[in-house]
Amino acid sequence: MTYISSHPAQRPALLPRLPQSPLALVVITAANTLLTWDLRRRTRRQLKNLTDSELQDIGLTRDEAYTEARRLFWQG
Repeated sequence: MTYISSHPAQRPALLPRLPQSPLALVVITAANTLLTWDLRRRTRRQLKNLTDSELQDIGLTRDEAYTEARRLFWQG
């Protein structure tokens, strides 16, 4: 999965600079937003399936994991 960032240090080598076309910027921004939402959705779904030991490894309690997992994908 490729993420597009406007931060110079995070830009992939295949995209040395963002396009100047306003439409291209809208499309790239929308695609990046959708990818971010999908990553949040998948990550939060996986949180619900972690064992207590795994949650302890990442510094979360069961209640904190469920609270995060209940958040909607567009909520940062």
